[in-house]
Amino acid sequence: MTEQQSKQYPATNEERKKREAEALRANLARRKQQQRSRKAVEQDTDANDQGSGSDGSGKD
Repeated sequence: MTEQQSKQYPATNEERKKREAEALRANLARRKQQQRSRKAVEQDTDANDQGSGSDGSGKD
């Protein structure tokens, strides 16, 4: 939208800004959730690796 159109349609511009801000917040929340999920998987993997025997079979 050009500068002149923005002046003609300020409500449209504001709505667009609101939608963009909402999309950015949703994207950030989704990325944080993915990061937490990856961290949880890494911790589970580490815990499983520590619990196995010396030969890796899980038997001592």
